Amino acid sequence: MNSSPAPGRPKAAVVLATAAVLMAGGCSSSSPSPSSSGPSRPQDAAVVMPEVSSVPRLITAADRELPIAPYLLSDKQSDELTAAQAELTEQCMARFGFRYTSPAPAAVFRPRTPTQFRYGVTDPEAAAVDGFAPPGSRTAPTAVEPAALSAETTLVLTGTNDPHVKPGSTAAGGQVHKGRKIPVGGCVGEARTRLLSEGPEAGGDAQLPNDINIDSFESSRKHPLVRAVFAKWSQCMEARGLSYPDPLAAGGDSAWRTGTASAKEKAAARADADCKTRNNVVGVWYAVDSALQRQAIARNSAALAEIKKSIRARVKLATAVLAG
Repeated sequence: MNSSPAPGRPKAAVVLATAAVLMAGGCSSSSPSPSSSGPSRPQDAAVVMPEVSSVPRLITAADRELPIAPYLLSDKQSDELTAAQAELTEQCMARFGFRYTSPAPAAVFRPRTPTQFRYGVTDPEAAAVDGFAPPGSRTAPTAVEPAALSAETTLVLTGTNDPHVKPGSTAAGGQVHKGRKIPVGGCVGEARTRLLSEGPEAGGDAQLPNDINIDSFESSRKHPLVRAVFAKWSQCMEARGLSYPDPLAAGGDSAWRTGTASAKEKAAARADADCKTRNNVVGVWYAVDSALQRQAIARNSAALAEIKKSIRARVKLATAVLAG
């Protein structure tokens, strides 16, 4: 079993709003690829706080989809792209005479939906058992040391043996191996190109929707409605002997950075979830978060339409590869 660069995974992001101000949806790369590009957000752009006309009553947002979701890869789509890239990479390596097996993706914690823990813990009973960290999230995946590859194998796989050249990139490849020209980026690059997943993101989410997903979460905390409901939540927590300005401060308390949840953490997490329910924190936060995303989507509608089109094309290609 050998290793190769794998496609980027979606979000991860605000997946856990528990310890350390967890992110909004997703693990994405830093810049847009040719196949899924769009203008990134302006640096230091002022955010205009939107009006929020309707606020749902929510205990959890787990089954609510955010407006930006159609422009981000789902876990299923990401898994299909990863599997298709592995298949195409192995086929390419076989053409060059190598018996190569792509490594299995590392097992990582995944929430049931992107919004399950976006706003922190919401179930008092679960919090009383697991504290602020969702079940299974405290256990780090077992690191599997990749098997060493020969210089010849690495060259064909990634297009380079040069430590100064990014493996699988357009700067790699072009050499000849046993009469065959190595594709741009090696076999990994060829697989990405065939799946329209070439570029810095390597098959992950496009920069623009990923930015919107993260920015809306950050900006929502400054909205007057959210600040007001956080104040009520804080008063509720204060009545239980816990002093935090907002739920992220509670979930990110350094005292909870332990392998298992202490009794004190469990009590605090349960209080957090209960105070959220009593004051409809999740309903308000979700409504503002969504309004900010709709505002950003309207500003970037043309670019996002192209990104959605690109996702459909990429997934269609991956489905065809996996169907043989």
